[in-house]
Amino acid sequence: MLNSVAKITVLMNSAAGSVSGRGDSAARVTAAFAVHGVNAEIQAVKGDRLAACAREFMAERANGEDGDGHALVVAGGDGTISAAAGVLAGTDLPLGILPLGTLNHFAKDLGLPLDVDAAAAVIVAGKTRKVDVAELNGRVFVNNSSVGLYPFMVARRNAHQHRHGVGKMLATLPAMVETLRRASWHRLQVAASGARQTIRTPCIFVGNNCYGVGLNALGSRACLTDGELDVHVVRQQSRLGVVLLPFKIALGIVDPDRDVQSFRSQELEIISRRPRSMRVSLDGEVVRMKTPLRYRTRPGSLRVYCDTPVAPMPSW
Repeated sequence: MLNSVAKITVLMNSAAGSVSGRGDSAARVTAAFAVHGVNAEIQAVKGDRLAACAREFMAERANGEDGDGHALVVAGGDGTISAAAGVLAGTDLPLGILPLGTLNHFAKDLGLPLDVDAAAAVIVAGKTRKVDVAELNGRVFVNNSSVGLYPFMVARRNAHQHRHGVGKMLATLPAMVETLRRASWHRLQVAASGARQTIRTPCIFVGNNCYGVGLNALGSRACLTDGELDVHVVRQQSRLGVVLLPFKIALGIVDPDRDVQSFRSQELEIISRRPRSMRVSLDGEVVRMKTPLRYRTRPGSLRVYCDTPVAPMPSW
C-alpha cells in the first residue's frame, strides 16, 4: 500500500539512546526530510508523554484538522515505538520509524535502515506494510514481554543507570550479578491452547512472533506477520543452570526437557496466587500488573512505513 507523504510530525524521545546528549538530533532529522521537499515538525518529548502526544495527533486527524498526507513519525528506540504503536494499532494510520535507540530491535526485524537519512527516505516513499503486535492486559508491545528474572534485571539496570550516570550497556553487568544473587522461583499456572499446567520457573518470555536461536539468529525475528506468541518457560534449575542458559540458547543446544519449555499460541494466561501483582517487562520497560496476566496476539493491526516485504514464516 502507498501513502503519499506531504507533511510530517516527528515525536522525538529526548532520552533515546542516539538522541540524549546530542543537540543536533532535531536538525539531522529535519534535514533528512527536507532533502525530499517534506517539512518535518519536530516535537521533543519525554518518554512518558509519547502516547499522549500520539493520541493528540490522532484527535486532530479525526477532527479533520490535517489532510491525509500528514504522517506521524517516532524517533527513538523500541520503547518509543511501543508507546506510539499502542495508540495506532487497530487504525489504518501508518507509523513512521526513525531508529534512534540503543538496540532498535523492531526496526531491524522490519528490515528498516538504521541510518537517519535512509530511514527518512523510506517514510517519504510512502510504502506501508501491516505487521502484528501483541498485548498484555490491554497494553500493546511490539517485541517481547517477560516475567521473573528479566524484569528484575531491567529494574536493577535502570537503578544503576540513574545512580551512577552510566549507559545501558555498562549498567547491565552489575544488574545481572545482582539478579542472579537474588533469583527466585515463581509458582504459576500457565494456560494456553486449551491446556493448563502448574509450574515453578525463574522466568517466562513471551515474544511477538517467533524469535530465532543460534548465534546468527539470536534475538531477532524473521517474520512479524505470523500471528503467534512465542512462549518460553524456563524450567526450575540451579543458579548455574540459569547462568549457562543464554550460552546454550546462543549455541542452539537447549534441552527442552531440562532447560526451557517452548510453544506458540495466540493467547496465554499466567495466574499467580501470590503475589496479586507481578513485575513485568514490556519492550524493556518494567511495570507492575495485576494478575492474571492475559496475553494475546493482534495480527496485522499495525501499519508501518516499510519498503521491504514482510513474508510469512515457512512452516516447520
